[in-house]
Amino acid sequence: MEALTIKQIDWSHKDACLLRDAQQAEISDLRPIGPGVHATSANVSLFLVAYDSNNEPVGCGGLRPLAGQGLPRQAEVKRMYVVPSRRSSGGKSQDGLRAPSVALAILHALQRAAVEQKFTVLKVETSKEMPQARRFYEKHDYLPCDVFGGYKGSEHSVCYEKVLV
Repeated sequence: MEALTIKQIDWSHKDACLLRDAQQAEISDLRPIGPGVHATSANVSLFLVAYDSNNEPVGCGGLRPLAGQGLPRQAEVKRMYVVPSRRSSGGKSQDGLRAPSVALAILHALQRAAVEQKFTVLKVETSKEMPQARRFYEKHDYLPCDVFGGYKGSEHSVCYEKVLV
């Protein structure tokens, strides 16, 4: 089974930029860029990149604290992305064993980091035009919630939250 390594890296690291640029290019084809607060190094407190066994970046995700938007002890999952060749990678690997899901590995790492940073709720915004993303969060115990923060008024936004223990 191929091992994944998840590393915290700087927002401006070349691998972080490469993955975020790919994510933005892909979603811009699916929906208009929403009215939310733009993610930056100043407001994303943690950024993770998943690397495969060849040290190639295959996915990413970050945490943005929401206290500045009136939601203390809450954070938002930002820039969650997996390269297309590694999506649905819960299938069989070359050795016949179950390959790790890149998206789930990143999500679990973000959830652990959120608990360590004393957040009690994780929120995520996605789009009505992204049913796979919505199913992913629903499958992993994220519940629908009101549109929050800078997404209020967006006709494309769908929001979820998970209470952390």
